[in-house]
Amino acid sequence: MVYNLTGIVDNGTTLLGFVQGVNDQLMLGWFGFFMLLGICAVVFMAFISATNDVKKSVSATAFIAFTLTIFLKATDLIGNDLVVYGVLVVTGLAIATTWKKD
Repeated sequence: MVYNLTGIVDNGTTLLGFVQGVNDQLMLGWFGFFMLLGICAVVFMAFISATNDVKKSVSATAFIAFTLTIFLKATDLIGNDLVVYGVLVVTGLAIATTWKKD
């Protein structure tokens, strides 16, 4: 497989241009998604070790994931709208499960 690295160099004058070039040329648009998954895994492990409560950890991680998804979508690192809608649904479900029922 041959990669066209000149596209990365041409757009790589700024950090965002470089990351967008890596996303487009090397990762075929999946860099933002995998970065989001990696950050969510680290954040979830940090929350679970701090709280020992799975529901609260999932809810907090889902909220942070939704915030990151909006940022990554704005910087065009996540091109697929399905990822945004999926994270939105997971965030809603996670918050709904931790909602206090009196």
